Amino acid sequence: MRMFKLSALVLLTVPVLATPAVAAPVEEPAPSAPTLVARYNFDGGAVGNKISDLSGKGSHLTVRGEDNGTITINTEGAGRYAAFPAPCSSDICARAILEAPNAPDLNPGVRPFRWAASVRLTAEQMKGKSNIMQKGLSGADSVWKLQLTGKTGRAQCVMTGKGATESFSATSARPVADGEWHKVVCERAGTNLSISVDGVPGTRATVPATLAVENAMPLRIGGPNFGASSDMFHGQLDDVYIQVG
Repeated sequence: MRMFKLSALVLLTVPVLATPAVAAPVEEPAPSAPTLVARYNFDGGAVGNKISDLSGKGSHLTVRGEDNGTITINTEGAGRYAAFPAPCSSDICARAILEAPNAPDLNPGVRPFRWAASVRLTAEQMKGKSNIMQKGLSGADSVWKLQLTGKTGRAQCVMTGKGATESFSATSARPVADGEWHKVVCERAGTNLSISVDGVPGTRATVPATLAVENAMPLRIGGPNFGASSDMFHGQLDDVYIQVG
């Protein structure tokens, strides 16, 4: 009979290594969406010389005119737009602006800020610079502004801080005074001031992080005031809006 040799069975104890604790991922707070603080699409027309603010914030516009100037609300397709008085060669020209009273929402301080408008005008409607929308006046405290340059018809976003004299501007890559509609967007984010036209970026400007725009001036659309040499806008506007944050 064959004999089988049984080997001793040795049990080995293998130490179990502890899995290192993994910290739970820290969730970054979602960036807050910009707050719409003013919007005008002119579809409701001018009722009682007023144009409604569609943001719900109450910055309704009042139509103001000088020398028989007025703003007409015209229909095109399914929407409407605002048309400003044409330029003239005489000493006294019809002028008109839209104005909303000062409000905290329109003073961004140092917060991210965006202001925009759809613009249409021809080179013949340019008469020097054209101020499309602004709050504040250059050389008087602080200002944010969208304007058209007088020589090339390019759009510019301009900011001057409270208590400062230096202005900062960003300029569109191409002219907009060509008779077509163009969406112009100005944006201040941190130390960056930028502009885009129909989504095409223009130049950028670096602004101080402390640059703050806070003033007691009204929001004005179509010109800074009714001065003899004011930079009036003579084209058409649509979908004007302002966002903070």
